[in-house]
Amino acid sequence: MTLRPAIEALREDGYAVVEDLLDAARLDRLRDELEPHFGAEGWGRNDFEGLRTERVYSMLVKCPSVAPLVEHPSVLEILDAFLRPSRLLAACQATRIHPGETAQALHADDELGAGPRPREPLSVSIMWALDDFDARNGSTLIVPGSHRWRDERRPGPDEAVALSLRPGSALFWLGGVFHAGGANRTQRVRTGVSIIYFQPWLRQIENMTLAVPPELAARFSTTVQRLLGYGVTDGAFYGHVNGRDPIKLMERDVRATPPEPRR
Repeated sequence: MTLRPAIEALREDGYAVVEDLLDAARLDRLRDELEPHFGAEGWGRNDFEGLRTERVYSMLVKCPSVAPLVEHPSVLEILDAFLRPSRLLAACQATRIHPGETAQALHADDELGAGPRPREPLSVSIMWALDDFDARNGSTLIVPGSHRWRDERRPGPDEAVALSLRPGSALFWLGGVFHAGGANRTQRVRTGVSIIYFQPWLRQIENMTLAVPPELAARFSTTVQRLLGYGVTDGAFYGHVNGRDPIKLMERDVRATPPEPRR
């Protein structure tokens, strides 16, 4: 699969859809691990989180089968086009939008980043579809081209488009793109996995080194460990522990055993 069209679409429009990145077996495994965690945390605490939306945080601990999504080869190839090699995993969560949910406020993921808009990408986000996504059941809303806007321009609701996605497909967008979760006007839920990657100098949305402590991080691949924050910035030594790259402090003997899902 060539990803050049997706990379060019991201540069021009700020978003791209890559179809059928996950097969049925991987989707089923992820759904099976994830399902027991819905209902445990309750609804979101405000309109932004969603008063009819459930979220599952710290997914690498609770649902280890998300790791192949975090380090999917197609994802890494796209990240290479926009972020530094020592980029960080900023957020990894599942979202389930229930019937009756209203649309989220349009926002950009890198709004806390330094520098005026437009700017070079500070983040890349991905929504992995576990269900069919459409304009009526809460599909992600995207404002095309908004990554090229200046600070003073803000989007109106009529500028956002709702994208259709098949299960196993992934929607990518750059950090400067205005987007939101849509309203669910159907009688079915819409479930997806939201993953965000930051440039290495930005603070992660989820505190990954506490959410996935060393004894659990040691069981994942080196790629995932570095994305969590167990590494140093490329071209510098920011992030060291006692003068050492923290990747060298992992317990190598347990790395090959994936963590059991936490129920």
